[in-house]
Amino acid sequence: MENQTLTLNECGFLLTKFDLDQKIKDYAINNEFQKIDDYFKKLTNTGGALFNYLKQFENFSSIEFIISLREAQNEWEEDGIWHDDGSRLLAFSLSIYDSQETSGGVLEIRKKKDDQSQKIPPFNFGEIVIFKTGTSGFEHKINAVTKGRRLIIAGWCS
Repeated sequence: MENQTLTLNECGFLLTKFDLDQKIKDYAINNEFQKIDDYFKKLTNTGGALFNYLKQFENFSSIEFIISLREAQNEWEEDGIWHDDGSRLLAFSLSIYDSQETSGGVLEIRKKKDDQSQKIPPFNFGEIVIFKTGTSGFEHKINAVTKGRRLIIAGWCS
């Protein structure tokens, strides 16, 4: 845990694993978004498994999340812009889909006003990137998916 916190504080992010029920993978493959949403409402409520897991990295009281689907086939797919998630204390990106068939969709994290960024390619089911926000002097963006799809739970701790 101590090494993970050091990595998070120094680099602004940590890529690790979070145990998910395998049924989530089936929900993701079958585009059963309501079932995914219901499952993550339980995990992110106070006392939920994801809430408790993230609590070791930052003192917060609530989590907001969205299901984020990015696909190369969408005509509006494009690189995101640099942003810092405002006053939120911590953010995360949790993959609910395997990325072997995905190109692009790289998450970039950097200290504000730096030219250099850390680049995190799409990751696999159950892998989570926990990252610092503007309250700690970091910003991020997601680049366009150029092949396949990227399906994650994006969340913010406040």
